Amino acid sequence: MESMSDQPLEQVLRAIASREPAPGAGAAAAVALALGLACARKATGITLKHHPEHGRPDELDARLADLAEQAMPLADRDAQLFAASLAGDEDAARDLTAFGRGALALAEEAREEIARAAAAVHPMLRGDIVAAQALVDAAATIFRANLRENASD
Repeated sequence: MESMSDQPLEQVLRAIASREPAPGAGAAAAVALALGLACARKATGITLKHHPEHGRPDELDARLADLAEQAMPLADRDAQLFAASLAGDEDAARDLTAFGRGALALAEEAREEIARAAAAVHPMLRGDIVAAQALVDAAATIFRANLRENASD
């Protein structure tokens, strides 16, 4: 299966909307996390390029880039583990719970970095930060719900 990271967005959306059990909400959460981090990087990147008087958020931008690299691969891993778990693979079910904890921790870390970014970007870019916060909050909410559901199985 081709990685969701390598697929056009429309194809990812069709896959999530399909009648197949995976990808599903976990993949959607990973996409939301990646989009949120992209919005935060947009705000820090434009600030770095056009408004250096607002400080130097280059270290912050590098950290956001690192987190963003980890976000989309979560979509593939969630889909793989969820499908295997549904097929009765007990190891996959355990791995799905561990995966959920890691995904949630990544979203929480992204939330903290975006809060730092909010203080470092030019005021005209606050909309990107608001979008980043909303998308990462949505991802964390989904990861948390999936974790509760998967841990109770």
